[in-house]
Amino acid sequence: MSQPITTTDDKFFRSLWESQQGCCALCGKSMPRSRFEVAHATIWKRERPTFDHIIPRAAGGPDRAENLQLAHARCNKRKGKDQAASDGRVRT
Repeated sequence: MSQPITTTDDKFFRSLWESQQGCCALCGKSMPRSRFEVAHATIWKRERPTFDHIIPRAAGGPDRAENLQLAHARCNKRKGKDQAASDGRVRT
């Protein structure tokens, strides 16, 4: 399945994007906002911003706005449910 060329541009996404200054909540590095900001589609697939549950749903985290942050797709996948610390935020 192909990845969307741009991210969701709703009010909630923009709010998170601005509060995080376009950076991944997990690794702290900047995220591209569209496919055209990276050299290749495979890079976009890994680097695109995704919604990350601070406390994962699999660990009982709620599916509400206050439990969401933006993270690279690769960071989000790597985090998994094992890093559900007290607040779930991991900075390296």
